[in-house]
Amino acid sequence: MMHLVLIMTLTVGVSTAMLCPGTCTCKHYLGDDLEKNTATYYTSVSCSAYVENVTSSLENTTRYLQLNNFNREELELVLSDLTEMENQLPYLNTLSIINSEIENLNSTLDNFQRIRTLSLGGNHVKSAPELFLNLTNLQSLDLSLNEIKVLELELFRTLKTLEVLNLSANSLTKINRGNFSGLNNLKCLDLSRNNLTVIDNQALTPFPLLQYLNLSSNRLEVLNEACFSSLIKLQQLDVSWNRLARVAPGSLQLPSLARLLLAGNPQLGRSREASVFVGTGHRLQTVDASRTGLKQVPAALTHSIRTLRLAGNSIRTINCGDLDSYPLLQLLDFTSNDLESVEEDALGRLDCLSVLYLTDNNIHEIPRSLPEELKVLHLEHNNIERVSIGDLQGLSGLEVLLLNDNKIRAVDGAAFSQLVSLVTLDLSRNPVSILQPGCLEGPMALQVLRLSSIGIISPAEEVSFPLSAPEHLITLDLSDSPGLARQLLADTAALAASRELQELDLSRTGIQFIRYDLLHYLPQLRVLHVKGNSLNCSQLEWLASWMRRQDEPEYRDIVCASPPRSLGNAPGGSAGCRDIGYRNDISTREGHRR
Repeated sequence: MMHLVLIMTLTVGVSTAMLCPGTCTCKHYLGDDLEKNTATYYTSVSCSAYVENVTSSLENTTRYLQLNNFNREELELVLSDLTEMENQLPYLNTLSIINSEIENLNSTLDNFQRIRTLSLGGNHVKSAPELFLNLTNLQSLDLSLNEIKVLELELFRTLKTLEVLNLSANSLTKINRGNFSGLNNLKCLDLSRNNLTVIDNQALTPFPLLQYLNLSSNRLEVLNEACFSSLIKLQQLDVSWNRLARVAPGSLQLPSLARLLLAGNPQLGRSREASVFVGTGHRLQTVDASRTGLKQVPAALTHSIRTLRLAGNSIRTINCGDLDSYPLLQLLDFTSNDLESVEEDALGRLDCLSVLYLTDNNIHEIPRSLPEELKVLHLEHNNIERVSIGDLQGLSGLEVLLLNDNKIRAVDGAAFSQLVSLVTLDLSRNPVSILQPGCLEGPMALQVLRLSSIGIISPAEEVSFPLSAPEHLITLDLSDSPGLARQLLADTAALAASRELQELDLSRTGIQFIRYDLLHYLPQLRVLHVKGNSLNCSQLEWLASWMRRQDEPEYRDIVCASPPRSLGNAPGGSAGCRDIGYRNDISTREGHRR
């Protein structure tokens, strides 16, 4: 039993009473048979300042050691001790030195060959330190967040086993031939957030195994054909947020490339090669050409692309044939373009498309002949004026439809009748003046319905709630929709059918009374939002009773509009009705989605 308690304590990484240097935090974790050793746990040590004999106080189970805010003299002492103590720290394989004076150190870690990961980021050094030169077993080196301007030739020549090199957030302006000599096993190179303007055509030739290359947020203007030609294993190339104006036609013909990130190069779409810059590698699956100044859909020279992001461009029309070179597309993003029209069947040929973003454009009607396999359709923040019968024809598999923040004034009866798989529908913030009873019928599995800021003006006694059979509804948002809130509270049949409802938002709906039997009809209700209403609390003792069983900040200091008193005695403070939310303590059934 005692052994079980020890294991549970070590698993969560709680500091123990074992020996730990005075300015350090020590945490213990279950071991994983590191290098076939059999220690029960290993130790992570983080020291915020120097303390005498810091190394001699380390447990022999120490695997991670972080030194923070050490001056040069203190570091010399610690590193010298670490070198002498190699056999006493058999597990130590990760060393991190941050916010410290590491420049011009005389000490090295030559004798500490167990180090696999070395982090020297955030030390404001202007040239790469020689601390790591003879760590011949090093696998990961982090030199980020420094002020390195120039890399010495063959600086990394001894690091034959290095797989990860992070030089991001420095001040590098150029990468020269010979800078990376010796790094034949490198798999990941991060040069992002520098000031790079030029990369020598031969600078990346030592990387036959490189898989991930990040050149984002630099000042590159041109990608030459020879620059990446040797990177036959490269899977992801990120050149986003540069100043690219031209990509040489052959520069992206990389046989293993799967992800190509070009976003944030607004001049790129104006180049003569814009129509083919998505590359020709047969394994390419993801292309992000957002905010690249495109005025038309770029043609692809490979049919393997599954994800295409074109957000933030100036594409006004999608015509039939524009996407014929993308037959396997699963996700297509046209967010924040100047889209005004989508030609009928322009997207219908994309038989694999499941997610479509047309958000924040100038579309006036729902595009016709959308792909039958579509699961998620984003049409929010457009100028759509009506939802008509037939607009959504053939979309029996659609699960999410977002039409909020448009100019919809009318929704035809049975407009959603074919959306039998719909789970989420959002019509919020549209100038709809009437929703006829049953106009939202059709979706058999609807769980989330958002009708916020809908200006329904019909009296509750004349019109029933537009969703008469909400059997599976879990979340209903009627905030800022007074007419709909009145309709729901007056429609006993709709309430009785909403037995699965867990969250109801009636905020700012102008209601003064809440029917006393609400919880009878909504037994699964967990959250009720009624903030921003002037409630008459004279008959809300049932609500006060519920509130007293809660201990959450949102229930405190609630004051009734009438009579002007506190509901009182809520845990943690007084209670009132201007900002009410309460949670049903009835357990929800497992598997419900919020």
